[in-house]
Amino acid sequence: MFMEGEVNWVLVLGAVAAVTSVAAILALVFAVTNRTRHVSTSDELGTVSRAREQAETRLYETLNAIPVALVQTDMGGKFVFANRAAHSLMGRRDAELLGLRFHSATWGITYPDGRPVPPDLLPSARALRGQTVKGFQHIIANPQTRRKMLVSVTAMPIEDAHGRIIGSTAAMVETEGLMTPEAVTPEPAPAPADDLTRRVFEAASSALVVVSTHGIIREANTTALNLFGRTHEVIGADFADQFLGDAERVEGRQTLRAALNAPAGEADAIVSALGGDHGVTWRILPLGAPGEAVEALLLAGDPVAATVEDIPVVEPVEVPVVAAAAELAAEPEAETVEASEPVEAVEVAPVIDLTAELEAARQREAALSAELETARSQSEAARAGIVHAVEAERLRGVKAAEEARAEVLSQIETGNEASRRLESVGRLTGGVAQDFNALLAVMTSALDMMLKSADDPSRVKRLGQAALAAGQRGEALTRRLSAFSQGEEAHAQVLDAGVLLRAMETRLRALAGPGVDLMIEGPSSEASVRVDPVGFESAVQALVRNAVEALGGAGSVAVRLEALDEGGARLTVRDSGPGLDAATAARAIEPFFTTRDGAAGLGLAQVHAFARQSGGALTLTGAEGEGAEATLTLPAAPTPVESAA
Repeated sequence: MFMEGEVNWVLVLGAVAAVTSVAAILALVFAVTNRTRHVSTSDELGTVSRAREQAETRLYETLNAIPVALVQTDMGGKFVFANRAAHSLMGRRDAELLGLRFHSATWGITYPDGRPVPPDLLPSARALRGQTVKGFQHIIANPQTRRKMLVSVTAMPIEDAHGRIIGSTAAMVETEGLMTPEAVTPEPAPAPADDLTRRVFEAASSALVVVSTHGIIREANTTALNLFGRTHEVIGADFADQFLGDAERVEGRQTLRAALNAPAGEADAIVSALGGDHGVTWRILPLGAPGEAVEALLLAGDPVAATVEDIPVVEPVEVPVVAAAAELAAEPEAETVEASEPVEAVEVAPVIDLTAELEAARQREAALSAELETARSQSEAARAGIVHAVEAERLRGVKAAEEARAEVLSQIETGNEASRRLESVGRLTGGVAQDFNALLAVMTSALDMMLKSADDPSRVKRLGQAALAAGQRGEALTRRLSAFSQGEEAHAQVLDAGVLLRAMETRLRALAGPGVDLMIEGPSSEASVRVDPVGFESAVQALVRNAVEALGGAGSVAVRLEALDEGGARLTVRDSGPGLDAATAARAIEPFFTTRDGAAGLGLAQVHAFARQSGGALTLTGAEGEGAEATLTLPAAPTPVESAA
């Protein structure tokens, strides 16, 4: 390689080229081998991914095919999965249901007896605390159909590999009865009664039925079986199914369960339209040893008495007086006397004919009967006239007294209403004066400081801006008062109602307070309306404040804003309070009308005025004991062409 101290570069370069070629060949072989392995691994990953997707699809299809409502929630209580049966039961589509919470106000969740279920006692909330709930029954209302259903819910927590709770799952099934699912033990055979007790039980004129604490028939006497057309095969069947109508069975089972805890003689009766001509009234008597639990219930049924309207009117029938007369006249027979010697002529008295006398007596009796009947009719007519006159006089007196009482009550109510209105006007005037006083104080203070700081232009500018802002707020307040009092159109703008509602969430929750469970749900799409933003905010606050005040500090309120398909938006505020009747709902929008002491009665009137000025409408619905719902409908914002026109 080295020749006379010099490097043979030909050999060196040839060796380097040979080594490089070998390295390139090895690298090429390695690259081909690893590429084959990479392609094989990629194919395997793709196969596993497709198998997983197919398994998930089959699982999703299987869950949707199950006729039981299945839902899954996260740690916040929001729905993350719901099958097709859950969508149908809860009345919401998949896009609307996911992300919502199982809220009492949205679905009207109550116990079977009508009491509201606290949010922390709902099955999903208990499952998130690690509890397993089985067969919890409550009433749920479908938001679309407004149909109330009794459902049985089973819920349990979902845990990860480390045992931490990451959510909950629940299954809901609609049930027909109101009985809580439980393991029903076989009914013990009734103890044999002595012969005297059995004979008294069978001979009773009332329908007697003995049922267990679960409503299963143990005994029924002959009167009960004959009255309802039953046989002894009903022993062991359900009492409500055999002796009550279809629409009466749910209430009947509730009454039987309530009778288990009622004192003797104070249990409510069951009135059924079945049995007899007018139905049967079942009186309930608990059976059990003193101081011990009730072992059975005795139901005694008596037919419902007919009312006056049910008694048919029977026309009086005249019965003629028939005088029976015996035929008293008889013809004497002539006897021939034979004598050997002449007989002197004997004078015979003439025979008296009584037929004419009897006929005259019958005529006199008929005339007497006719006179008696005429006198009786006149007496009845006179009596009826006297009764009618007395009743008419009494009714006139009662009517006059009622009219006087109504007039007095009306005057008192008018005075009270006027007093309340004056008091409300005073409070309203005081509030407006206080607002204007605050604005004027800001303006006068700013102007005073501007005069004292004339040599500081920046400070003068800031003070001028503050005074200008106060003046603008006063102008807005004046415009709102004018729009409320005279029906003028406020400063309306085309805005997204959903953005306005989300911006108010913090203030609304502060208004609700810690004792009220407030749910605010906005639309997923834009809800463009043409409204005054200040008036919209005041209307929403007034509706929420009215709902919170109706709860008395504890309950739930649901605020939902949705975009309508035909354009516009609908705001719904529903509470779980005592509700309202039709008369109260009709007068609730009147200014100064209120059912709560100390209230001004202007909240709903303000919302009604805002709805009228915006071209919308305000409706109030509800029933006593079932909460109330206020719906504010706003029309769609006009298009640019309509605005130009």
